[in-house]
Amino acid sequence: MSLNAGYNLVTSRIEHTEEELPALAFFRRVESGETLPPRLTVTQLEDLLYEADEDERDEAVRELRDVLRKSGSFRGPKAVQLVFDGDLVDDDVFSVRIERGGSSVYLPVGNLFVEEPRVIEAGHAVARK
Repeated sequence: MSLNAGYNLVTSRIEHTEEELPALAFFRRVESGETLPPRLTVTQLEDLLYEADEDERDEAVRELRDVLRKSGSFRGPKAVQLVFDGDLVDDDVFSVRIERGGSSVYLPVGNLFVEEPRVIEAGHAVARK
């Protein structure tokens, strides 16, 4: 299987890409308008969101969503592979479930995108910005 155009939310890597960035570096580069390769892998988004204060997590997601929406970086056949160390949960709010400190934490990653991510198969969903 290969990556679809857009943002591929995956729990296992689907393909090897030209470049791999941690989430914070990715969002900084997108916000600054830097050119990125047509296919890249982004890791540690669940860590970035988890480290935000629980009370401020929704605001952090909104800020990251705004960075994606303001960018023109990913039009056309470009694909980003967002690799999560957790499980994708297609519920009222599309989330990733991670285990921290012996408990489950649900992070609302679906709120990063205009439309809910579309599930392709277990462990793989695709979203547009």
